[in-house]
Amino acid sequence: MMCVADNFVIICLDCIDDKKERNNVIAHLKEDGKEIIEISENQVSSFAGNMLQILDRNNNPLLIMSESAYNVLTNPQKDTINKHAKIVFSSLNTIETYGGGSARCMMAEVFLPKAK
Repeated sequence: MMCVADNFVIICLDCIDDKKERNNVIAHLKEDGKEIIEISENQVSSFAGNMLQILDRNNNPLLIMSESAYNVLTNPQKDTINKHAKIVFSSLNTIETYGGGSARCMMAEVFLPKAK
């Protein structure tokens, strides 16, 4: 339902039923300087919130997602994402159908400094 990247967040605000809490989340995200890209519950069902930002060898941001997530994003959503990161997608139908997860679930985040 949510993907947090360096400069933006992809979130389904409709999934936060409590309006006060929804407004609190929005306020904190804006306070942190995140651009909010809102997705629908239907898009969440197609794994649009299950994405992960990584950096390539040259420290350029990439947003990794499944083909099903990519296909349910609107052109304006893709344009906004592309302002911040290059979109990379692949078919993950087997994982999404039988595993219940998607791109973010398949990747590990490691926050250790690079070995010298």
